[in-house]
Amino acid sequence: MMEEVTFNVKWLPGMEDKILKEIPDRIIYDIARTTLDLTFPIIPERTGKMKGTSLAKGVQGGNGVYRIGSYTDYASYVYEMPESTHWTTQGTKAHWFSETWQRFGKSILDEAIEREFKEWQIVN
Repeated sequence: MMEEVTFNVKWLPGMEDKILKEIPDRIIYDIARTTLDLTFPIIPERTGKMKGTSLAKGVQGGNGVYRIGSYTDYASYVYEMPESTHWTTQGTKAHWFSETWQRFGKSILDEAIEREFKEWQIVN
């Protein structure tokens, strides 16, 4: 048997803005950071420079707009190489960010939301 429950919510000062603005921004940052971390093993690494600069660059941006990438001038060229490319390091590939997102995107999103909202659990 289901029971109907009614309740009222009174926002603490500033809390509504925090929930509506800060939390989505933090979730988007978390998505970008996790994507970068999971992508690291499949970034091509003939010399290791592109892989290293991708991690060194980290997540750039703010206010809900974030970017991940590499400081190397040739990363965009390597990113577009065909599937038939014979990589010097086994397991690496082109389109590394897309590959990671296609494979793990749903879990990256779900886990980012879960991590953020764990802070908001009501404790009795």
